[in-house]
Amino acid sequence: MNATIELENLQVQCLIGCLNPERVKAQPIRVDLSVVLHAGAAIANDELCQTRDYGQLADEVRFILEEGRFHLLETAASFILHDILLDPGLDKSHSPAQSARVTLTKFNALAGDTKARVTVSGTREQHKNQTEKKPWGSVDIICESKQQGLYRLTIEPGQQLPNHFHRQMRESEMVLSPGLHGWSGDESSQPTPVGSVFQWPNHLHHGYENLGSQPASILCMNAPPFDPTDEIISPRQSP
Repeated sequence: MNATIELENLQVQCLIGCLNPERVKAQPIRVDLSVVLHAGAAIANDELCQTRDYGQLADEVRFILEEGRFHLLETAASFILHDILLDPGLDKSHSPAQSARVTLTKFNALAGDTKARVTVSGTREQHKNQTEKKPWGSVDIICESKQQGLYRLTIEPGQQLPNHFHRQMRESEMVLSPGLHGWSGDESSQPTPVGSVFQWPNHLHHGYENLGSQPASILCMNAPPFDPTDEIISPRQSP
């Protein structure tokens, strides 16, 4: 049995647009989306992890729009679509989407009551992502444009995403799974609850460790897209 999960009229204040004023002042964007997935197991077991948590989905959409700082509605909608259609991670926190549709509405682009709107849609089979294995886990490349890249970092139990910093990339991260502890600068490692969002300024050391018993994931936005030469691994100083 299939189910369709919908978010209607989710409004997010974000930097989006090509004009100079749009690059410095946030404006409202309306998000409407639908996700089709197999719901038989969720219905039979009455388990949230076997469907899609629409609260977390809304948080991910908000994170992508706020941290992406996109120029085009088309690019922003595509990033959201790719995130929805991404296969569940090793934490298996939700049921895979079969197809999805995303509509973004911009209220202030045109004069009067005229609104600008872009819709993108696709299926799981059309949006296969590349996965890179790492000593500490894996990185899923969700979507990349010229200006930014979206990634899912999954840390295995007992492993650390090493202490590091960036010279050029603007990096923001949202915690998707329980069990992670993180740190910045010379601070001690602290629990990072699901939904926590971090913006990492250039040259600020940071990292994570998975103290849980299951793989744990982070949603990461880099601008420009991730450049391995700009990730500087450094020994962590004892707090």
